[in-house]
Amino acid sequence: MKQNDIIQLLLVNPSENDAVETSNSLRNNGLTLRPKIISSAALFDEAINKKNYDIILFTNGITDFDISTALEKFTSEQKNNTVVILIANVTAKEALNLLNQGINAIIDEDSKELIGHTVKKEFTALKAFRSQLILSQQLKDSENRCQQLIDSSRDAIAYIHEGMHILSNDPYYKMFGYESRDDIEAMPIMDLVSSNDAAKLKESLRYYSELDKITIDNTKKENSLNVIGIKDDGTEFQIKMEFQPASMSGEDCIQIIIRSEGINHKVQEKLQQKLAALNTQCQETGLYNRRYFLELLEKTIEDARNNHNNSYILFITLDKFIAINEKLGDINSDQIIIDIANLLKNTITNDTSLARFESYRFSAIVNTDDEKHILQIAENIRKTVDDHIAEVSNKSITTTCSIGISIIDSSSNSAQSILTDVRKACTIAIEKGGNQVQLHIPDASEMNNQQLAKFWSNEVNNAIKQKRMFLVFQPFVSLLGEGSENFEIFIRLRNEQGDIILPHEFLTPLEASNDSLHIDRWVIAEAMRTLAERLKAGHKNRFIIKLTSASLNDDKFISWVKHNLERYQLDAESVIFQVIVHQAAENLRQTQLLSKQLHQLGCKFSFEHFGKEQNAFALLKHIKADFLKLDGELVKNISTNADKLTELTLTCAQANQLEVETIVPFVEEAGSLSVIWQSGAHYIQGYFLQEASESMDFDFSSFS
Repeated sequence: MKQNDIIQLLLVNPSENDAVETSNSLRNNGLTLRPKIISSAALFDEAINKKNYDIILFTNGITDFDISTALEKFTSEQKNNTVVILIANVTAKEALNLLNQGINAIIDEDSKELIGHTVKKEFTALKAFRSQLILSQQLKDSENRCQQLIDSSRDAIAYIHEGMHILSNDPYYKMFGYESRDDIEAMPIMDLVSSNDAAKLKESLRYYSELDKITIDNTKKENSLNVIGIKDDGTEFQIKMEFQPASMSGEDCIQIIIRSEGINHKVQEKLQQKLAALNTQCQETGLYNRRYFLELLEKTIEDARNNHNNSYILFITLDKFIAINEKLGDINSDQIIIDIANLLKNTITNDTSLARFESYRFSAIVNTDDEKHILQIAENIRKTVDDHIAEVSNKSITTTCSIGISIIDSSSNSAQSILTDVRKACTIAIEKGGNQVQLHIPDASEMNNQQLAKFWSNEVNNAIKQKRMFLVFQPFVSLLGEGSENFEIFIRLRNEQGDIILPHEFLTPLEASNDSLHIDRWVIAEAMRTLAERLKAGHKNRFIIKLTSASLNDDKFISWVKHNLERYQLDAESVIFQVIVHQAAENLRQTQLLSKQLHQLGCKFSFEHFGKEQNAFALLKHIKADFLKLDGELVKNISTNADKLTELTLTCAQANQLEVETIVPFVEEAGSLSVIWQSGAHYIQGYFLQEASESMDFDFSSFS
């Protein structure tokens, strides 16, 4: 999958459960996401300052933080490159005001089925907008290069649109005896040839203006024409015009070239060399210029992708140079930059392409995949600059540099993303005090799928070894007075900084790479150990253990379950294994076999997110389930939406007929509970009872 097809998604929502549900729903719609969930204003500031997001899904409800406040925090670049979608019930007047503020789309809270469609449409439009910006810049760069070539040419060159001059170079207007370009531009070209040749010229102009620019057949006429030219003073002279269809500033036009006679090959060769240098080099330093460096970077990325030839990019900034410039002035400061450029040229090796990127910043591409080697190269540059003393206007000036480093490999996304990474590393070096080398280490939000899976696999393994992975427990309570103390198990990961990482961040990439199996096994062993301790302490616990899709295809899974049941001497009926319903449908035969084998052991089986699809119960014809944990959409706003209660009641009734027990999740307020009680559901679960926590101190007796 192309990296630009992956949506960098920020979900701003006061309810984490709602955000997770939305993220899962978008994935079910075929979208590939890198989601991040935040629930406070402070986290929003941190999130948008850390990286750029493609789409922000904003749900009102965060204390002292609304969509208008959020938009004020955007930079102009973020406003142009980020789609903001608001999920809220607003009036037409409010909607118009929000759209004027920069909101791209507004979705009614009762129409959340539109989210997937809206995100797809807006992301497609965003990609088209970004492509247009890139193409516009490329066209602008191309036209600038063409202008440089035209101005440097000894040949007379002009561009004609509808018979009028729109652009010409110096040799052209001088050839016809005029004083400046202004004298000839906007003049009809017919005024520059004799009346006897006007008809021939008019025919050629018509032919080339109508010529198909894409496919030109082999029967086209000769692209040159001999005519008599007329100078400003009336003097006639013989010229040969060459014609070519062209485009200038978005307008179709015709390029006319009148070759200059008498220029020998050596002069032409020197001119070409001069033009090549003009297009590739910084005139002050002799290093590559920014434009040419970006071309080299694009080629290096392509080589890394196609041939796995890795390289590194360096971004070198002279520390505190603004203060030096204020002290010495522009001319003397430029001399220091030239001095440092010469120093860098003498420091680098032949496998390095060095450029003056902008002002007092330099960049380099080094053809190596050895991290230690590139760090040593960067350190040599840092030390060389640090040791150097520049002599300018009888003054001795010293400076230092900060260097950022980033790898260019087969997973590299684009030149822009690589430059962002290496600039970020350089900024970190500056913030640490400067005169340092900093290697860019991407965080999880910046990695591609393969990198992300590898990162989280290592992180999870380390967390397990260092006991930073742990279980949390959320009760689900019987509405019929059943006496078991039931908990569903969730996992949490605490990173080395002490922050809690939620499972949707690390499980999704690991499931995509089928690398979540070791997590399932750890959870099973840890859950059964905890369950055994609870049972010995006199509790009547049952645990729901969630499985990832990897376990559905693991031929040793049942052996692992059986081993742990025997190891901890557990009654198998106290363990309920749960699978997401869409994963079961995608792996029907494997899930069917898994359910059968678990029942043979005596364990129970459950589906999660059940009931969202109209034909959901068809799955129960193939797979035996003991519990159905219903999809959150069935209970959203159920206390105020009578249709939701009807739908929930019908679902519970069908399940009761099949003797399958139902669990209603996301019960978050008393009004929902009183309504759900009427539906025929067996169990409830949600923040109204208790959020998931490390302790299991919930008082089940209050519902008995």
